[in-house]
Amino acid sequence: MTNDSSQLQEAVNAALEQKQPLRITGDGSKSFLYTGDTTVPLLATSDHKGVIEYRPEELVITVRAGTKLSELREITAEHGQMWACDPPLFDGRGTVGGAISSGWCGPGRPWYGTVRDSLLGVEMINGYGDPLRFGGKVIKNVAGFDVSRVLAGSQGTLGVLLSASLKLLPVPEHTRSIATSVSSQESTSLISQYTKRTSTLSGTCYFDGMLYLRFTGVAAAVDHDMQAFEANEEIDPQFWQKLRDHTLPFFADDKALWRVSLSRSSLFHGEDSNELEEFLVEWNGCLLWCKTQNSKFPTISMKPHAIRGFRNIKHETSRSTKYAHRLKHAFDPHKIFNPGVVL
Repeated sequence: MTNDSSQLQEAVNAALEQKQPLRITGDGSKSFLYTGDTTVPLLATSDHKGVIEYRPEELVITVRAGTKLSELREITAEHGQMWACDPPLFDGRGTVGGAISSGWCGPGRPWYGTVRDSLLGVEMINGYGDPLRFGGKVIKNVAGFDVSRVLAGSQGTLGVLLSASLKLLPVPEHTRSIATSVSSQESTSLISQYTKRTSTLSGTCYFDGMLYLRFTGVAAAVDHDMQAFEANEEIDPQFWQKLRDHTLPFFADDKALWRVSLSRSSLFHGEDSNELEEFLVEWNGCLLWCKTQNSKFPTISMKPHAIRGFRNIKHETSRSTKYAHRLKHAFDPHKIFNPGVVL
């Protein structure tokens, strides 16, 4: 367990005095996503790690930002609990601070909630060099405007995250997964049917002509929902970890890759599959990964909530919204944190 909060605060204050921007990072597991100025000095939180407080009876844990996600999983698993948003580990180097800053979630996101949903409170250093605390360490103490959740997905632009209190959930009693060969149109229909009929569906993925489904919960309920798939191949649950950490063959090449978030009113429906060279769909049709030639912008008929270049795409300069601009000015008026990153 290491507490480097004083050193981190000193580094921020020194940067303010010298008017020197900083690039905030954890262990660098998601450095390929960084779209800001890569020439500025790094401020790493990877040594600021360890569990501050764990209350299994309250389903709450408070950890420092540099704590490895793999370590968090081991500690909570001993008590039959988990951080349900299940952010990616990326070669085991992913940290709690990086997961919060990116806002990324695993395959169970539609059922278990987001990183933002699980944040109860945070400690951070703002752009004035001041230590701040928002929220609480137990669910019943969280009241007022929930500033802590603003940090989820902020990409390190608002401050240096020191620690976070996270809401946990019990690990499901039973898990079973299957794979079935269907067309993209059939997969959309099948997912829609099972979303309405079952309470144990907790993961969907479609790519390369195969639909993958995960069922979790009480053993009797899971087995009941699996009856319709008795003729299908049951797969290793490790598939979902590979999907989460992008170690499936789909993610293995160097082609330009886009991440397309879709709203529930405009889910992936299969008709666009002929227009896309290669694609993978998860989150019940709400998240589309697609590849294009020469970084060409993907053409889809669905109305996207957001389209972002993920890999091997030249990022175009964009403007932040007026609300993001106001938040940035409130937390970091001197613009020293992650310059060039746009929310």
